[in-house]
Amino acid sequence: MYSGNLTESKPLEQRKPTINQVPSDSSGMKNNQHDHNVNNDIISSSKKPKVKKKGKDDLTSATCHDNSERQGAAIAGFCEMLDDICARAEIICDDRDEAEWVPLSHADLKALVNEIMSIRSKKVLHMVPVDILSRTLKVLDRQIHRAEGLSIDDCENLDADVVSSIYCSLESIHAALAIMTHDGMPKQLYKEENIERILEFSRHQMTDVMFACDPSYRALHKPNCKGALDDEEDEEVADFDSASKKRRASKIVRVRKSTTNRMSATVNAILQKLCTILSFLKQLLFIERLSDSCILQLIRTSLQTILVDNIQLLQLKAISLVGGIYYTYTQHRSYMMDETLQILLKLPLSKRVPRTYHLPDEEQRQIQLVTALLVQMILYSANLPEVLRQTSENPSLDVSIDVDYPSKCHEAVTESCCLFWSRVLQRYTSTKNQDASELKAMMENLVMDLLTTLNLPEYPASAPILEVLCVLLLQNAGLKSKDIAARTMAIDLLGTIAARLKHDAVICRKENFWIVQELMNSGTIDPSYLKDVCSICYDSTMERSIFVCEGCHRSFHVDCMGGTEQDAPSREFVCQVCLCEKQLLVLKTYCESQNKDEHKQNRNRSGKSSRATVSVTKQEIIQQMLLNYLQDAGSADELHLFTRWFYLCLWYKDDPASQHKLSYFLARLKSRAIVRDSCSFSSSLTRDSVKKITLALGQNSSFARGFDKILQVLLASLRENSPVIRAKALRAVSIIVEADPEVLGDKLVQTAVEGRFCDSAISVREAALELVGRHIASHPDVGLKYFEKVAERIKDTGVSVRKRAIRIIRDMCASSADFPQYTTACVEIISRINDEESSIQDLVCKTFYEFWFEEPLGSQGHLFKDGSCVPLEVAKKTEQVVEMLRRMSSHQPLAIVIRRNLALDFFPQSAKAAGINPVLLASVRRRCELMCKCLLEKVLQVAETNSEEGEGRMLPYILLLHAFCLVDPTLCAPATDPSQFLITLQPYLKSQSDNRVAAQLLESILFIIDSVLPLLRKLPQNLVEELEQDLKQMIVRHSFLTVVHACIKCLCSAGKVSGKGANVVEYLIQLFFKRLDALGLDNKQVNNHQVGRSLFCLGLLIRYGSPLLDASASNTKNMDVASNINLFKKYLEADDDCILKVRALQALGYVLIARPECMLQKDVGKILEATLSTNSDVRLKMQSLQNMYEYLLDAERQMEPDKAGNTEVTRPNDGVHSVPVAAGAGDTNICGGIVQLYWDIILGRSLDVNEHVRQAALKIVEIVLRQGLVHPITCVPYLIALETDPQEVNSKLAHHLLMNMNEKYPAFCESRLGDGLQLSFIFIRTMSGGNPEFSNPAQDRLFNNMKGKSEVSSSMHARLGVARIYKLIRGNRVSRNRFMSSVVHKFEMPTWSDSVIHFLKYCTEILALLPFTLPDEPLYLIYIINRVVQVRSGTLESSMKEFLHSLQGNSQKRNGNGVIQLNETLKPGSERTMWIDGNHRVTGELQDQHLFGGDAYKDQNISPMTSWGSHSISTSDLQQIQADCLAAGAMQLLLKLKRHLKIVYALDDARCQAFSPNEPAKPGESLLRQSIPFDISDVNIDPPKTYEDLSRRYQDFKNALREDTIDYSTYTANIKRKRPPPRRGGKAVRVLDLDDEYDEDDENWVNSVSRLNKSGRRGSNSRSRQRL
Repeated sequence: MYSGNLTESKPLEQRKPTINQVPSDSSGMKNNQHDHNVNNDIISSSKKPKVKKKGKDDLTSATCHDNSERQGAAIAGFCEMLDDICARAEIICDDRDEAEWVPLSHADLKALVNEIMSIRSKKVLHMVPVDILSRTLKVLDRQIHRAEGLSIDDCENLDADVVSSIYCSLESIHAALAIMTHDGMPKQLYKEENIERILEFSRHQMTDVMFACDPSYRALHKPNCKGALDDEEDEEVADFDSASKKRRASKIVRVRKSTTNRMSATVNAILQKLCTILSFLKQLLFIERLSDSCILQLIRTSLQTILVDNIQLLQLKAISLVGGIYYTYTQHRSYMMDETLQILLKLPLSKRVPRTYHLPDEEQRQIQLVTALLVQMILYSANLPEVLRQTSENPSLDVSIDVDYPSKCHEAVTESCCLFWSRVLQRYTSTKNQDASELKAMMENLVMDLLTTLNLPEYPASAPILEVLCVLLLQNAGLKSKDIAARTMAIDLLGTIAARLKHDAVICRKENFWIVQELMNSGTIDPSYLKDVCSICYDSTMERSIFVCEGCHRSFHVDCMGGTEQDAPSREFVCQVCLCEKQLLVLKTYCESQNKDEHKQNRNRSGKSSRATVSVTKQEIIQQMLLNYLQDAGSADELHLFTRWFYLCLWYKDDPASQHKLSYFLARLKSRAIVRDSCSFSSSLTRDSVKKITLALGQNSSFARGFDKILQVLLASLRENSPVIRAKALRAVSIIVEADPEVLGDKLVQTAVEGRFCDSAISVREAALELVGRHIASHPDVGLKYFEKVAERIKDTGVSVRKRAIRIIRDMCASSADFPQYTTACVEIISRINDEESSIQDLVCKTFYEFWFEEPLGSQGHLFKDGSCVPLEVAKKTEQVVEMLRRMSSHQPLAIVIRRNLALDFFPQSAKAAGINPVLLASVRRRCELMCKCLLEKVLQVAETNSEEGEGRMLPYILLLHAFCLVDPTLCAPATDPSQFLITLQPYLKSQSDNRVAAQLLESILFIIDSVLPLLRKLPQNLVEELEQDLKQMIVRHSFLTVVHACIKCLCSAGKVSGKGANVVEYLIQLFFKRLDALGLDNKQVNNHQVGRSLFCLGLLIRYGSPLLDASASNTKNMDVASNINLFKKYLEADDDCILKVRALQALGYVLIARPECMLQKDVGKILEATLSTNSDVRLKMQSLQNMYEYLLDAERQMEPDKAGNTEVTRPNDGVHSVPVAAGAGDTNICGGIVQLYWDIILGRSLDVNEHVRQAALKIVEIVLRQGLVHPITCVPYLIALETDPQEVNSKLAHHLLMNMNEKYPAFCESRLGDGLQLSFIFIRTMSGGNPEFSNPAQDRLFNNMKGKSEVSSSMHARLGVARIYKLIRGNRVSRNRFMSSVVHKFEMPTWSDSVIHFLKYCTEILALLPFTLPDEPLYLIYIINRVVQVRSGTLESSMKEFLHSLQGNSQKRNGNGVIQLNETLKPGSERTMWIDGNHRVTGELQDQHLFGGDAYKDQNISPMTSWGSHSISTSDLQQIQADCLAAGAMQLLLKLKRHLKIVYALDDARCQAFSPNEPAKPGESLLRQSIPFDISDVNIDPPKTYEDLSRRYQDFKNALREDTIDYSTYTANIKRKRPPPRRGGKAVRVLDLDDEYDEDDENWVNSVSRLNKSGRRGSNSRSRQRL
């Protein structure tokens, strides 16, 4: 059956690459290989069918007789030749008992080697008499002995005789090893002395060759050519620390070229011979056991070859030898792993490490030699039974192997892997800094090499090595380590490995190779194959020659199988799968025949039929195909045997029924020896096919199954406390996702990644978004799952995060034309149009430009719908905008987008510099005009439906028209028909609906008409009259005042066009005057609404109709503005109803906008001041501020025509119109005078208790600063205070204004920082209730850690605000030093007041929590604290001590308790105002805070004078006592702050002492901040009440000064012992918890505040005056 397939499969055989990478380079090697491959036809047929054919294995007796005669003749001739050689080498002297030895020539020895190899190939060398062989070996030993001590490494003095002697010795070693390594040689030939001499001479020559071939290696190990060679034993094995130094030293050694051509030829010849000798030495290891000393020396020398260049062949032979030693001498495996690690540490480390070991791959990939060594050692660690190695060609399965032996072999493999990796990881954890980074690079290189060899058929050991590494990294050596560096390294490596596993799984899943598909479909019982289709290429089999498998009936193209048209079979064909299946069936049958008795017992116990035991699985078939390939492609050094045994051990472990099939596994190893005609089963698969098979089989391994565990652990690492760990884990997950983006769809992965979207570190959040964003285009379905969480990140605090979120959502929309969340995406993106970051504003505008305003490519813009003048593409885009607008609360953001797209001002700066292309501008404008026309068509279509929801459906279209008209009214006044929009929309003013939707609709229509009217030169008179009539009716009857406002404005615009508007305005003014007269002041309680409405309309008519009335000659009454103001004053003064007061104030504001000069009148000024006073109703304050705001906006709009050429600001006020800058110009007009008149009270309202009032006042500050109406320095303290506002909108606007001001006028901000800090303290106290003192001790701390609470306290916002202020000036060293110095100097001479204690604590907390990033910052703060303490501490201490002595010397009057009373009341100061600049002061409730100045401390329990016996304490003495105690408390706060800074930033005494503020900052210095709480609750600053209080205060002050002189390490160690987990003792320069490593964190500064218990010990009484 199988013989019939021989001819058919012959054309399909491909050239088989060999596993061994060492080509044969000598005749000895060739003969050796031939000797290894001689016929094994005792049981099976030959592998070469041309030599030996079936049916001709019966030899005649005559032929046997002839073979015996030939063997005898060959042996006799060989013995004669040996006798002749020995006779020539021996000279018998009569005077001596021993023979003298003469040297043999190199030619004689080479001939001897050839003869020995020839007789070996005939397998009769063991038949040579022992005495002749012993004599020959003795002669050869003498030849070796003659060359001992000779070396080719004698510099230039190389003698030809020396070279000849070395040649002869090497040939003698070759001959001796050829004899000793033959099978079946007698034991008396293996003399230990001879073998040791061979090994020693070979080692010496290997060392010389390494010196000669690599000058750098020679210079490192033997710098003096005349000096003796440094003994290798001098290098301490455990000296790991010097490895990197040696490696670095080897890179800079200067070498001298000392070799010549002659030397090169000599060295090359010796090198070739040494390669042959090493091959024989490996065979000798399997035959004779050598001494441990010889083996250890041989290991070291062989491993040293890896460090040398230009000896690749010798390196490969040395690696093979080391592998043989690892297999044979198991007791030295630990030592060999240590030596391997030593070699690794000596190799140069970089990402581009030299890789010189070529893999048997078509792509010519390479790995490091040390990796190849490791893989081979692990391969040999599987402990192939010696009986199997020796009898691999014997079909008998009668071997005594325990059923658990393959499992134990796998355990040995795991043990060897652990042996290596545990040493590497132990070394990594014990090193620091540069050595650790080098070791990490070494491990990364190893992992990359192992991943390169993973799933290659010749390297099954790579998977267990990586698997063991993963297991160790998942345990204490990696992710569970306390060392953050070890954890990050473990995450990096695990991520790389997991990514490769996932990549292989994806490739295997997509693989359509027919054998792989067979394995993947192994679960199906009877897979159906496509008929008339090739199973390899899946093309039709028509018109091409094919093979059809007899077993499975698959079809194969002849050329796909590697044949030609002439190879089309005439007989039956069997594919590889069916052949291997038959082979395994034969093997199972053979196993049953070998174990009949045992098989019967098992069958009786299990009750199973014999047929069931004969079946084989598809996985076993594919496995056997791999084994057959390895045996066919294997080399002569038995490496393929070890490889196949390794595979069987792996499969044996994974097979649950393996213990019942041991003989079957062994039979698979010996399949060629068992199965007759084994050549029929020769693998005809190409190497590429086998690689696919190996990859598919690897997916069933335990290593591949471990991917889920690795991924699970990496996802868990995303929740680590350290941002460094989280970032690393995220990168690891990202490379896994790169391998298979579908991983993002996994629920666990999605949950973990979305969790990182909310990470506290900006870098982690951005990386998480980047992870998702990279795969949006290729996997839109995955992007849809993450859309909701990504959209949330648009509001992120990190600028880069917001940008990335916008880009991701943009890509989502662009990747799919029918993206279901398109509208939501647009709403989320447009919400950032007013972002404080201008680059985000540009990105938003650019995104919508690509969505809606960019001209499409192709001809889709030329398609029109029936009856429409708008292209379908534009209509579709318009509908998208309308859908977005339906979900928006306002159309103002859309108006900003339209305006900026019409200007294209979001293009990059380079494009702006070159000039915006006019074609693009015209294109955008044309699309906007088309959109407006489309909207008009949609309005008409909706109106035609006559449905009840018509107004609701029409509203978004009108709102979008409103937005376009808001930006550019000419868009709604096309040149072809300017009045088209007005005529179309005017009929909708007759709507009778009176609801909110209808009101909003009418308001937008009125705005559009009002904007278009000035663009029309002339309108039909009937149209104008009809329009005026509609507007008058709505003014009189409409209930929504917003509509009334729009009607009045539109009416005045229509009056300007018609020229008759003054009459209408006069009529309406008179109408509302009459209504007010009719209602009267007494009946207003009944008609409040009507009175308010009349006041509102009257004010608007005067505001908008004033130009018409001024131009009208007939007007007389309306010019009397004073009467109108008096009318509004009556309602403001006489009415108790706040609603009417607000309406009257609003009407007054409208009048003042028309007549701003009235605001300079005293009576009006009193009204405005009264409404803006502290005690005024919030609604009145809001309305008054709104009036001022609208007046400034109106004045700004009036300036636009005159200032059109001015630069536009990038932050528009109303979100629509650009505002010109008029810095300084406002002071010359009435607007500037008005603002400056009310500026103080407006600033006071900016710190109002009500958040809405503060916001309204801040908007006025913004527009005033923009117009330059006041000096900017006047509002700096208020803006600094508003940085601490709890309302985010206020604090952000204040920060924006401060940032702009700091860019233009940095000196202004710097000069007022101290005042701003004081004002922020007053503001915080006001916001917290305005209590002069905190009665609750829990409130004594100004800052509370609010993490985990839903509410946000003002203290947290104060912390954030001061941090933002500091960041403004941090870039300027002088500015930040000036700021810190000004704050510290407030502690120098404090004065008693009711809030000074809290203010000093506030300043202390502020300084402790400043977000320092450079060492220069805390060092300067410590420096300035030292200066203040040095100046003040001595004087204070002596003063307090002197006063205590004076009290002790005087008569002391004691009370009933024996306590001396120090009771004296200081007269309160009369100054009630804190002046913060030369022109303005804090007003209102802020005056009552008594921050500084002459305010005295008040105590109700203190009497004016206290009598102390015959003496009394004067008021001046008591004041001095209190001043000294206050100053001492301030010094204690500074000392407490200083200690905290030194601990938090790991600043030792020497560093603080060496700091000088005049030295330039060192570039590249980083600062790490520990999360250590700060507590000052134990510092007592309250005034002393008794003598004992004063004494305690003095002692506390002395102790604080004494502790300040204690060495830094003392209290640092105490702090460390209090912090979990406990740290190692010793003097610590840095106390750093790496889990809290500084990152770009939003909360690291905010949440770093908690309580710190005092932890310092008392020092000696002596102290130094120098502060450290």
